[in-house]
Amino acid sequence: MMRLSRNELLFVALGAVLGTIVAWAARAGLVSPDGALPPFVIVLFGLGIVELLVGFATGRPPGTLVGMPARFLAFVVGVCILLLGGKIA
Repeated sequence: MMRLSRNELLFVALGAVLGTIVAWAARAGLVSPDGALPPFVIVLFGLGIVELLVGFATGRPPGTLVGMPARFLAFVVGVCILLLGGKIA
């Protein structure tokens, strides 16, 4: 069984927050669901940009901050919340 580190858990939580923000933006009409840049790509780019910024701030290469399973889980959680955000309320 794989255990996630604190940094990885924070990254997964960030994915959830990004999914919530993009879902809100899509419901508010700021992001087009079928536009040139789909909402799930915005979540993916957001995760990548945050990882790059944190890597730059800490002086570590971005690929070493979190493991690939945590990246995948953060993306999946973010997209699931994004999809649920369009259905709830």
